[in-house]
Formats: sequence, structure tokens, C-alpha cells
Amino acid sequence: MKKIILVVVLILLLISLVFNVPNWFLSQEHQVKVTDKINSIDLDIKGVDTTVISKDQDYVKAELKGKGNVNLSKKGDTIEVEYHRQLFSFFNFGRRTQLVVTIPKDYDRELKVDAGSGDIDLQLSKDTVLSSLELDVGSGDIDIDSLNAKTASIDVASGDIDLKHFTGELKIDVSSGDVSVQIDELVGDIEAGVSSGRIVLDLPDDSDFTLNGEISSGIIQNHFPLKNEKNDRNRLRGTHGSGKYSIDLDISSGIIEIK
Repeated sequence: MKKIILVVVLILLLISLVFNVPNWFLSQEHQVKVTDKINSIDLDIKGVDTTVISKDQDYVKAELKGKGNVNLSKKGDTIEVEYHRQLFSFFNFGRRTQLVVTIPKDYDRELKVDAGSGDIDLQLSKDTVLSSLELDVGSGDIDIDSLNAKTASIDVASGDIDLKHFTGELKIDVSSGDVSVQIDELVGDIEAGVSSGRIVLDLPDDSDFTLNGEISSGIIQNHFPLKNEKNDRNRLRGTHGSGKYSIDLDISSGIIEIK
């Protein structure tokens, strides 16, 4: 019986080596120039730890270290980065695959990130002002040091997101997970919904907003004084400052904190 088990293990190891040769000492590197005709950069990076950086360059570059394959291509007005796992990944040899994507620092159009699983580190220059960001997270940890976007949409199935130094209009939908957003300046509306999880909105003290919170089963923890406040079991409403921007909250079950 032991011999049979040993043979099976050896066969699996052989298959893994044949189809999934370790290449940490190698790297796959591709780049595509960003022209005026490009309107979107789409990252399909499910299952790989990824760092996205904006630099002083006129192209998108993708560099993979580890197992799998990365494809970088231009399709119409879109530049696509796609990561594909290799089959028979039975053995990881204690090393994790890393993908690094760099984009132009002056890129000012749409960025889409589909992160089914894996950790994402978004390191964008303060000079990078996106027209929109769409971030779809299946599971994983997402760190964003700085983000300036006219609009940002974050959809979290299960995972943790830490967003610092944000400026723009924001929409967040959390099924299960923790999302923390620190806003440098409130310059747009915020819409946030929680099915089961937690959202923390850290706003400047001089923010001007009108709060509309609807609660099915959950909690809104508000640390701002509100004028014309209406607070009961199922809703919280009121204004802070001039009330210029709307903050609309919808809680099925979970917590949203405004501080």
C-alpha cells in the first residue's frame, strides 16, 4: 500500500514539473504603448498577487515572476492584462507568484480591476487622475495608498480593502468583508451598501454632506454632529455643514461607521 501511495505522489510530482515548471528565476515581460485612442486599461488578475504602479512612461507593462502566464494585448480602445494559472499546480515550492503592472503616470482614463482572489497593492502617483476606477474583489486584501478618480466603484464579495487619500465620487457595495476609506477632501457623492460586513468612512472635519441612512438590520455609527437629525431604528438622516454632497447608506446586516 505504501508503495502505491509513493508511486502516486511521484506521478503527481512529475505532472506538476512537466506542466508547471518553476520559473521564479525567470520572468515574463510584455508592454503595449498607450495612445490617444486607448480609453480603458482592464486587469483580469484573478488568483495572483499583483502590484499596480504608475510611472513616468507611455506604455503599460506587465511582468510576471512565478507560475502561470500573463497576456498583454490591445483590443480596440482597451489594453487588457490577463493572468492565467497553469494546470496541475499541485506543488508551489514555498514561493508565491507575483505580477507587477505599470501604467503611465499621466493616464487619465478608465481603469478596471477584476481581482477574483489574490492580494492587490495599488500604488498610484498623486499626478494620476483617473476618469473612473472599477474594482471587483472576490476575495483578498487590497491596499491603495492614494487614489484620485472622478468616480470609483468598489464591489467586494469577500475581502478587506484599505483605501487611503481618496478624492472623488465613490460607490461601495460589500457582501462580506471590511472596507476602510480615508478621504482627503469630500468633492463628490458617496453611496455605500453592506449586506454583511463593515465599512469605515473617514471624512475631513469640514465636509459638507447630507446623510441618508437606511437600516434593515445593522448599525450606523456616526461621529459627526448633524443638523435636522432624524434618528430611529431604521433610518438616520441629517446634514453637516452646507449639506452639498449626498452620503447614501443602505445596510442589510453589518456596520457603517462615519468618523
